[in-house]
Amino acid sequence: MATVVRACMPLPPAAVASSSAAPSTDAQAQRRSSSSSARVLVLGGTGRVGGSTATALSKLRPDLNILIAGRNLEKGESLASKLGDESEFVQVDIRDRNMLEEVLQDVDLVVHAAGPFQRENECTVLQAAIATKTAYIDVCDDTDYSWRAKGFHEQAKDCGIPAITTAGIYPGVSNVMAAELVHAARSENAGEPERLRFFYYTAGTGGAGPTILTTSFLLLAEDVIAYNKGEEIKLKPYSGALSIDFGKGVRKKDVYLLNLPEVKSAYKVLGVPTVSARFGTAPFFWNWGMQAFANFLPVEFLRDKNKVLKLVGFVDPFVRAIDGIAGERVSMRVDLDCSNGKNTIGLFSHRKLSVSVGYATAAFVLAVLEGSTQPGVWFPEEPEGVAIESRKVLLERASQGTTIFVMNKPSWMIETDPKEVGLGIYV
Repeated sequence: MATVVRACMPLPPAAVASSSAAPSTDAQAQRRSSSSSARVLVLGGTGRVGGSTATALSKLRPDLNILIAGRNLEKGESLASKLGDESEFVQVDIRDRNMLEEVLQDVDLVVHAAGPFQRENECTVLQAAIATKTAYIDVCDDTDYSWRAKGFHEQAKDCGIPAITTAGIYPGVSNVMAAELVHAARSENAGEPERLRFFYYTAGTGGAGPTILTTSFLLLAEDVIAYNKGEEIKLKPYSGALSIDFGKGVRKKDVYLLNLPEVKSAYKVLGVPTVSARFGTAPFFWNWGMQAFANFLPVEFLRDKNKVLKLVGFVDPFVRAIDGIAGERVSMRVDLDCSNGKNTIGLFSHRKLSVSVGYATAAFVLAVLEGSTQPGVWFPEEPEGVAIESRKVLLERASQGTTIFVMNKPSWMIETDPKEVGLGIYV
């Protein structure tokens, strides 16, 4: 078995701004030169992802002033009190543009964690961030929304605003893992990268509740976009099952095709001609249920956000009951195949998705505050979004508490049952 890296040690104070970052405005430079003055607003802060992000930020950087934003006053104030004197709750409705811009006036960075992002036609928070010259990240997991956000690149650049879209755990950390694998292959002359595959596993809903359930159902209405030798192809959602080995603690799990934004961004940014993404869950019958929904529910139903929310309200009590048994383990495996036959992988496993997604998102927040991100709207794998020399620190922060975190290793080193072809050679 492979030696695994366990990222559980506390990190030092924030690093100085990356030398590769573009010049910041005077106001931004002043904010980043004094970590104690940085104010971070977490939209959706009373939800599982937003609350986990605020908690992780308070642990990684207790000097930050964290504003928990949401509509639930009691829940928000309770969380803020637990995070300490540097945190407070602000009541914000992101549908109210005036209210949003007013709150952003006195904020250095806003985290948009108020999903789901599917079927959202406006990038309201990003537009408000640009209008108020506030740095921005989101945890978007929808292809259309992410490219809609990318469409504001020039506006953000002109205003000197750094912004990263799809900056959560997957997509997000998985994109950075893929970028590091590709960068290593090209740096080591290991052949030209030819195939990149993202594999994800989460037990139950991962403790994320109705939001991730809603996202999953809405994704079933979308054709899966993948790339094969430079050609864009469309595939049926929750098809193409593969049994993937996620290593010790998870082992082999069935994963299925889904339309995830990292596929298109990795293809466009990293220049790998064949890219796809698959996801699976547990218990195994949840996968059967997802297949049944994809095959038998009308697409019009799955595209109707209000109808999907009603469906989620109906099944959520059953899902939560089983979540208590299934747990919320999460694992990400990113595979890269090169033209010389070499295969390398990155593997990330954590016992609790609700905790790890917070550290993943917090890692992007700190990367932006420390000057790694140039003005404009970027995907995580773009070096202007997270500078190449800043990726290692980001991955160290994101992998806090992981049971396994390895990068740039051959697959046989982490698989639970590698196959020996002879003479000590494994595949």
